[in-house]
Amino acid sequence: MLIELNYRKILVPIDFSDTSRKAFYVALKYAKIFDAETHVLHVLEPLDTFDSPEKVEAHSNEVTRVEDGVRRRVNELFEKAGLAEVDRRKVHVSIRGGKPWREILEFAQEKQIDLIVVGSHGQTSFKEMIIGSTTERVVRKAQCHVLCIKPDDYEYDSIGIPEKYKNV
Repeated sequence: MLIELNYRKILVPIDFSDTSRKAFYVALKYAKIFDAETHVLHVLEPLDTFDSPEKVEAHSNEVTRVEDGVRRRVNELFEKAGLAEVDRRKVHVSIRGGKPWREILEFAQEKQIDLIVVGSHGQTSFKEMIIGSTTERVVRKAQCHVLCIKPDDYEYDSIGIPEKYKNV
């Protein structure tokens, strides 16, 4: 079977954690290799319906601040990664509000994304075991390829199962 990889549109969700930064760098390298568009997506969690008017106003101000901050931080990531050779005209930054996994999947479908490069925090809490992490949901439900980036300190044993998951 012949499989041809031709990624034209790459999505990288970012929350500015270490693994999402690493995913950003990997996504830009893939974009350079495939001469692809890169979509950088930041998702803000929604407000609770019962929040006070003060909290709603504060959230509105935060959204404006976050939009400016996301663009500034994406520029910082470019500079730190030394990726000046990446065509910035092919890098698009978007900010959405909602459940991160759902917004990532909807964005990918709307933009006809070929590859999602997403960071995994490498943590498993009881809550994540029950309902699943954002990354796990994206991996399971995406209609395109998903590349999951592990944290630098992710520890594997001799057969590839991380120590902290052996007794789970």
